[in-house]
Amino acid sequence: MNGIYDMIEECKAFGGVLLLQPEHLLSFQLMAIEKQSTGHAGASESTYLDLQHFFNSNSRDLVDESDENFSVKFEVLYTMGDQRHIEFSPLRWTLIQCLLTSVARAAPVIQKQLPESIEVSPAARGQFPRIRILRQDALDLLLGDLLQKLSSVGLPGFPLSRQSIHVRERVLTYISRPILSPKQINDVERNPELFADTTKDALLLLRGLFAGGLLGYALGQKRWRVNYGITRDRRPPTRLAVPYRAKDCPAPRSDFSHTDVVVILTCLCFYYQGLSDDELFLSFEHLIISDQAGAEYSSWVADSPELPETFRRIEGVNLKDRTLMVDVVFPHVRKSKAVADYFLSHIVFPKEMREFPHKLSASGWDIGQQRGQPTTGFSGTNDSRHMLPLDVKHLDLEDQKHTNALVIDNLLRPENSVASVPRWDEVLCSDAEALLQLVLSMDRSVEVILDVGAQILELTNIEVARAWLKMAPLERKKEAVVFFNDSDDICVINRYGQVEQLYTSPYAQQLDICLVFLDEAHTRGTDLKLPVYYRAAVTLGANLTKDKLVQACMRMRKLGQGQSVVFCVSEEIKGKICACSGKSADSEVSVSDVLLWSISETHTDIRRGLPLWAMQGARFERQKKVWSEITTVDGISMPKAQAERFLEKEAQSLEDRYRPLQAVDSGSLVADAGLSSANPRLVEIEKRCQAFNSVDYKSSALQEEQERELSPEIEKERQLEKLEEVAPEQHALHPHVRNFVSTGVIPASSPAFVPAFQTLKSTSAAKHFNLAQFSTDLLATADYMKTVDLQGVKGCADWYQRPVQWILSTTEGSQTVRKLVIISPYEAQELLSQLMRPSVKVNLHLYAPRTNTAFPALDDLKFYTVPALKPSWTLPSHLKQLLNVYGGQLYFTTFTDYQDTCDILSLAWHPTLEGMIVQADGHISRREDGTPSQFNSSPVKFLSILLSGIRRDCRGIEKTHWGKVLGGELLTESDFD
Repeated sequence: MNGIYDMIEECKAFGGVLLLQPEHLLSFQLMAIEKQSTGHAGASESTYLDLQHFFNSNSRDLVDESDENFSVKFEVLYTMGDQRHIEFSPLRWTLIQCLLTSVARAAPVIQKQLPESIEVSPAARGQFPRIRILRQDALDLLLGDLLQKLSSVGLPGFPLSRQSIHVRERVLTYISRPILSPKQINDVERNPELFADTTKDALLLLRGLFAGGLLGYALGQKRWRVNYGITRDRRPPTRLAVPYRAKDCPAPRSDFSHTDVVVILTCLCFYYQGLSDDELFLSFEHLIISDQAGAEYSSWVADSPELPETFRRIEGVNLKDRTLMVDVVFPHVRKSKAVADYFLSHIVFPKEMREFPHKLSASGWDIGQQRGQPTTGFSGTNDSRHMLPLDVKHLDLEDQKHTNALVIDNLLRPENSVASVPRWDEVLCSDAEALLQLVLSMDRSVEVILDVGAQILELTNIEVARAWLKMAPLERKKEAVVFFNDSDDICVINRYGQVEQLYTSPYAQQLDICLVFLDEAHTRGTDLKLPVYYRAAVTLGANLTKDKLVQACMRMRKLGQGQSVVFCVSEEIKGKICACSGKSADSEVSVSDVLLWSISETHTDIRRGLPLWAMQGARFERQKKVWSEITTVDGISMPKAQAERFLEKEAQSLEDRYRPLQAVDSGSLVADAGLSSANPRLVEIEKRCQAFNSVDYKSSALQEEQERELSPEIEKERQLEKLEEVAPEQHALHPHVRNFVSTGVIPASSPAFVPAFQTLKSTSAAKHFNLAQFSTDLLATADYMKTVDLQGVKGCADWYQRPVQWILSTTEGSQTVRKLVIISPYEAQELLSQLMRPSVKVNLHLYAPRTNTAFPALDDLKFYTVPALKPSWTLPSHLKQLLNVYGGQLYFTTFTDYQDTCDILSLAWHPTLEGMIVQADGHISRREDGTPSQFNSSPVKFLSILLSGIRRDCRGIEKTHWGKVLGGELLTESDFD
């Protein structure tokens, strides 16, 4: 801080200028608040406030590229508090991945019905086709198909197919309609079978995906490699999808702010591009040590018929032979959706999908606020003036007012025209080849391609240059193509394939023998002195605003003075242009129609941005009130309580995001900001939003369509919280246990024995179910139950549960086992000599739960016994199934075992019969004869935590029998073949 002070004093003394990035200013402001809010502020933290006060009072800001710096997409954010997993994980991304599987199956069918409304690229079996929805009719058809499949089949974690048709219709209405009546809401939310703890989250997530428009947004408004994609250059690195500023140009510090948008777009990225070799090795390494390796790998290779038989089983995979894996195995699974889903679900999302309870935010409003000195900004356009902070006024200089009209006039000159680009399937080639063929077939030659619409996705810039040179006839005397490489260097490639920097090449002064290709990212800011007779082909794409289009056309510096442009319009964009201008779909499109459409896209862009602009403005006004209370002429005094007033809620629950309101209410900006309704600034903000009919401040689209600029110096301090050291309990063999071995009888009310499921009363699973509902025929000893001394230890006992290994059985004088008693290894060792006596009345059994189909089941308790079992010894089915549930067995041995277990636990194992009431998670509330079931509440949540969280240390079980049951699936006899 002393160094900064010295630099500022020197700058002040000599009348200097500080060159700063805007995020530096905002980050400094947030850092001062952060230091105070943590409660550890000292002398250095006060220095932050002193400097902030100095800047506010004594500096004057000059803002270049003010469009970008005042943009609603520019927001510096500091996360506050302890990071945590997102709500409803891992089912949150698993459900989305399953829904996308249905999308992949439905999209090709819809394309045959509506070829003009949806783009679907061909894909091999098991791969996800590249999908882009162009019109609302295709989206409506797709969502309708998905809803129908959801009703008839269901999804993991949401088994809707078990419900009656009447109930299913109510649910589909709830998740598909943005605005609901109070009755439609109550039909679902007041139904305990539907809106239960185990199904509520899935129901709300589906409502967000359908009624909230997330699926349509991701598949329609966002283009892969144009609006979003993966970046390899971030520090710290991330594998999540990030916003792109242009084709193949990721934003350096920006993230999507909506959790489910991130999940969907990240999935699409890896579906489209496939996994790298390193990512595939990571996936295989994780798979091999998992419990479900065989079953999971079978799903990977099921859609790879050409994979050699040697590698079709996981046992045939040798990761140490990297060359063999890369050359033989990986090509068959690189773009497999099943592999991508596994990689994302087990490696990417668990690590990177985190959230924080609070945040500190600052935006362009803070840069443009009124201070002691004026702030001056520079911009090349006035299209964004409606979304400038209120303190910033757009100034139209008299000598510049004619500029916009002059550019439009130049574009409307007769030498400029419009050409239609044929669909790629019409000419049996890619979009890039179709565009190049169109350019080369024009009567008047085209020497420049300005891909401002990002229509060329299949090829890189250098590949476009090579293809253009190869296709260009020699008689046109063009020897090279100018382009930008991946490092943003302007280069040139000649017909011999030689590539060099343009300005050090002989072509720098011979642009008249060069063709020029500028990708979307470089259609702004590039200045080439092209011959006066050159003509440019300008591509059009979705959401292309007038400013962006005009800026691209102005790469032709002599436009209107010899140079000209031809707009290349795809079928998709032509349909939008005709709709905008009121023409029929088969009408000719003129340049004026193109400009009218781009102006309408500008208006749409403003409408999309205004809700976030308004929220940023409301936040600024709220924070401004706090600043005014803590600022005096002498400086800033910020106690911790005042600093905490700057905090905002960061993590949003599924209820916050998607649960419908009981009344149609778009929210009040005044109420949300916590300010007086008399605040004239908020009134002005609301009036501007109303002028553009953009007043839905609480819409989920507010966040899903925006990116937030993350400061590169955000501190990410990791603190590994280790388990507390706890003292082990002392082992003790109770006399009642010895007596039980000798007599086979358990004394009434003995403290040595407890119902087995009661040993879980201190775990996180117990709060989801009344353990007293379980049978008391399965018992455990006190020594088995006690593992460590948990007095004074934070948290629950999940980590300290003993596995089931040794069991005592008693027939109580009959041939059938009456009770099973689980004992500790210590007790088994101490009782072994007594068990070998001929007079004992019990048997000792070795048991292990079956967690992998490669291992045989040991649940008949006949694998190892002391003493040997009598031929007439019989284990009842209900005891066997209870033992398997408690012990964490993941696979049923037979279909009968599955039926018996479901009957014991009051879970449905067959379609709903007349008279039955079945909850959405499969719990039977009422049998078909009208009698209540054994369990008066659903055990599904309890079982999920017990089997996955406690017995499997939070590892996934979705591929197992129990995983399918808990996911809402009905098993059939074919599952046991």
